[in-house]
Amino acid sequence: MNHRILPVITEFDRQLPYYLVAVGWDWNQEHVLNPYGYLYQWIQCVKGEGELITGGKTFRVKEGHAMLLFKGFPYEYYAISPIWITNWVVFDGLQVEPFLKHTAGIKNAGAYYLTDPNIFLSKVQRLIDIQQSDLTLKSLKCSAVIYSLLIDIIQYASINPNSSATTQHYKLKPLFNYIEENYNQPLTLEELSHVAGVSPPHLCTVFKKTTNMRIFQYINSVRIKKSKELLLQNPEMQIKDISLLVGFEDANYFCSVFKGLEQMSPSQFRKMYCNP
Repeated sequence: MNHRILPVITEFDRQLPYYLVAVGWDWNQEHVLNPYGYLYQWIQCVKGEGELITGGKTFRVKEGHAMLLFKGFPYEYYAISPIWITNWVVFDGLQVEPFLKHTAGIKNAGAYYLTDPNIFLSKVQRLIDIQQSDLTLKSLKCSAVIYSLLIDIIQYASINPNSSATTQHYKLKPLFNYIEENYNQPLTLEELSHVAGVSPPHLCTVFKKTTNMRIFQYINSVRIKKSKELLLQNPEMQIKDISLLVGFEDANYFCSVFKGLEQMSPSQFRKMYCNP
């Protein structure tokens, strides 16, 4: 027990968006107190139970949970059961902070519930396999795995049970189906919240958290996707007629939304693909 790998880190590695600093597995977790913080860390409980103190809060961490620690933020964690086994990854990189704070919307360290713990354990195992192999460009391959791990945190981890993006997406599936079937009709927030079975404010919050866009932005995206199909399938059809068919009552507004999403007008889009 207590296995770890500390790869050689070069200046090339430090310029990567994500790079591996250390990886450990089957770790009999000791008491750790770091008043100045360290690098980014993902520490997953495999067995037993412990507590994390950071940001003035205390988190219980047991099997099916993990800790995400931020660079430079103080923390303390310790076992509260006779044995506390963890797998962990220490990482850094130029894009870690922008990804966590802006893409993932995670601004503070804490403990997370995992929808599928094995997904994360497999990433740790992949990092171990790479480091123990004779592969070339190990740092690049590890960088890709860390990026994948961060994406998994968005999809399969959450601060509350059963509230990961994947779980919420599954709950919203009837709504996605309804929008797909009725995108060409006027849609109201009250109607959509009724389909989802939640209040309008709650729907707005959950939808934004799950898809990273507001609900009517998503509806417009579906409408524009359908309009692109019509533009190419019906090269003689007028733009105003297409806008009506996909749910826009105002052709000018349709063109404005289309250009905002595609960086070109509907006519330019049609010309580019119909007359290569």
